[in-house]
Amino acid sequence: MTDDDDVPLRELARGFRKRTMVTVGLASRVGLGFAKRSLLGRGKKEPEAPSPVEDSAAVEAASKLVKELGALKGLVMKLGQVASYMPGALPPEAQRVLTKLQANTTAMEHDKVRAVIRQELGDEPEALFEQLEPQPFAAASIGQVHRARFEGRDVAVKVQYPGIEDALRSDLKTFGTISRVGTIGTALDGRGLVDELRDRVLEECDYVQEAQSQQRFAELFSTMPGARVPAVVPERSSRRVLTSELDPGQSFYPFCDQAPQAARDRAGEIIFRTCFDSLFRHSIYNADPHPGNYLFSPEGDVTFLDFGCIRRFDPQMIEAWKRVARSVLDDDRAAFLRHFPALGFVGNPKKFDWEHQWGMMHYLYRPFMATEPFTYTHEYVKESYGMLLFDNPNRFQQKMPPEWLFLNRLQWGLNSVLAHLGATAPWGEIWRAGVHAPTVPPAF
Repeated sequence: MTDDDDVPLRELARGFRKRTMVTVGLASRVGLGFAKRSLLGRGKKEPEAPSPVEDSAAVEAASKLVKELGALKGLVMKLGQVASYMPGALPPEAQRVLTKLQANTTAMEHDKVRAVIRQELGDEPEALFEQLEPQPFAAASIGQVHRARFEGRDVAVKVQYPGIEDALRSDLKTFGTISRVGTIGTALDGRGLVDELRDRVLEECDYVQEAQSQQRFAELFSTMPGARVPAVVPERSSRRVLTSELDPGQSFYPFCDQAPQAARDRAGEIIFRTCFDSLFRHSIYNADPHPGNYLFSPEGDVTFLDFGCIRRFDPQMIEAWKRVARSVLDDDRAAFLRHFPALGFVGNPKKFDWEHQWGMMHYLYRPFMATEPFTYTHEYVKESYGMLLFDNPNRFQQKMPPEWLFLNRLQWGLNSVLAHLGATAPWGEIWRAGVHAPTVPPAF
């Protein structure tokens, strides 16, 4: 549910002054705040605990940021969503405030929502649904979701914000300029990474494509115990409206707070297994693993939401990744040195610090190389800040192939989800089964 004191939006901000300059400023605040908190502890331990006054100020600043990002929507809000689940990005109480960005931000005015439904589905909401609640129960970066009734069933109606596609194109242009300037002097291809970001983000505006992906992932996950995907209602869906059956599951943070550890372990294993079965066996990935996209049963079964951001891969690229994975799992450094360059990360081989890269791979694969069930923790995730970013001697020498842009969210998105759950499982067994399984091209 969106905040009661939020004034609904009539339209999204546009233009250089109202959108571009505000986007740059907010992106800087989110990014610099995260960097400052992370650098203080180098990702190894909590910074010194803030005083009550500092904590209160951080909560107030986070609340203000939620309102500003929630009103702007678009790409900068997506950046805020990432900061909302990254451990250490803010003091704990302030970070919990920021989690509102995942689904509970300022909504659009209801008459705007009605207009989109009328334009897309060809009639008034009263003629299309037996009931449509005017207040959304979720509002995120691209659209908001309303409870409704259709043919006696409870359904969720996701309605895209009017003008969001143009707003995203404006945001992407802004981020493209920042990226090209920011990658000067590095081995990174700023233009290629922005093109990849553009392709994935703009795909999220096509709910017809998302509905198709949702239906195909439902088929794919039907063979995975404990995983489910809400059924699409195609006769009430279009390019900017997506209607699905309403799932009664519990949202992420209440589940983390209230569920017994056994249920959280089960949920973590299901999320992990579906992710890597999709990648290693089917060459496809639902590239938005943030907490707002899961619902849970009391036993830990998981309902997966939001299939707008999908990445398909060449099976040869997945096989190259598997060869690297097997070399690390086998602790075969010679094989690693042979296979790792094929992934496309090595800029100048003569300046590349192979010792650090080998150590970094052992960090990343620690859950999979453990001889006993491994527990994901916030401390484990925060180690990555120094290892992969601030203390990485290869940060200026390392390339980033565009196809890896969203895969890198695994290091923080998926791992942060598992850390919030405190999930324990024999991850190595699941991982090894995947890296030794045959890979097929994406079926959809």
